[in-house]
Amino acid sequence: VLDPGLGGEVLGGRGPDGTPEKAVNLTVSQLLRQELEARGATVLMTRETDEFVSLRDRMDFIAEAEPTLALSVHYNALPDNGDAINTAGIGMFWYHAHAHDLAVFLHNYLVDTLDRPEYGVFWNNLALTRPNAAPTVLLELGFMINPFEYEWIIDPTEQQRLAIALADGVEQWVNANR
Repeated sequence: VLDPGLGGEVLGGRGPDGTPEKAVNLTVSQLLRQELEARGATVLMTRETDEFVSLRDRMDFIAEAEPTLALSVHYNALPDNGDAINTAGIGMFWYHAHAHDLAVFLHNYLVDTLDRPEYGVFWNNLALTRPNAAPTVLLELGFMINPFEYEWIIDPTEQQRLAIALADGVEQWVNANR
């Protein structure tokens, strides 16, 4: 299951030019779906358009699908007093123990493969790390408010590279954990 975070009236973080996180989440999730399906995966998405889907509905979707794994795709932001220039990187959040390995693997794989800064891997009781039907990880793929990282986030070529790297990482993790 891929969960493109946010949607509808829920915008999420905003880039320096006002681009909402919800749009980038959906674009990258659609690219990732294409890459995973090209490798033979069956991919279900919690949303396929710019629509609002509640956290409860997203969690229920994952529970009912009982997937091999679930990834909630997001980009990060900081509070108003945060250091937007010096805060960057790939971050992963997990809650249940069976998701920890996936979170660490994908974090390290993306940081190394894409030569991106690392923000870290964190345990957190978030709505979209709570489903336990499968390893479920919330991905924070960069910081929308960092003007340098934002250029990478919205570049279509880099979005495709990210989707390929994510699909490669997922494929490697699934094959290693069969």
